[in-house]
Amino acid sequence: MHGTSTITQKGQVAIPKEIRDFFNLKASDKLHFSVEKNKIIAEPVVSIESMFGIIKTKKILSKKEMKKIIRDAVVAKHAHNY
Repeated sequence: MHGTSTITQKGQVAIPKEIRDFFNLKASDKLHFSVEKNKIIAEPVVSIESMFGIIKTKKILSKKEMKKIIRDAVVAKHAHNY
């Protein structure tokens, strides 16, 4: 999947619709930018709040356990894209 966009005078870039739809990106969602091997990498930022209800368990989890489970779920969800 590829797309091309132009950087505006304000430094803004529009993400192509096909990519927004694929990642279910909506207005005001956040992206994390990094540089790896001379490439710009943009990754969706997933908040803990957006994951509310994703874990079905009767066990009470610590905040650390919840963060690990959520991180693992996000990595698994997006792993097929890399």
